[in-house]
Amino acid sequence: MAGLEKAFGSALRDLRNQRAMSQEALALEAELARNYISQLELGSKSPSLRTIFRLCAVLKINPATMIEDVERRMHAQTKPRSRSSKD
Repeated sequence: MAGLEKAFGSALRDLRNQRAMSQEALALEAELARNYISQLELGSKSPSLRTIFRLCAVLKINPATMIEDVERRMHAQTKPRSRSSKD
């Protein structure tokens, strides 16, 4: 389910950037390794439920709201793209 990890990573990066936090600051406050935050944002790691709740607490967002955002991003990835016809 690489799409899920990519969608989560994208949502995490956007939230972190909206709060003007570095990966290092987020990792420190969530008691995680900075390289793990990077791997999450790249979609190469999948977070545990405990990790999602820790990250959301630091980012001051309801975990359900974040999961809804991840779902929206996943649906956006799977939508068929319309082809433009060149006549």
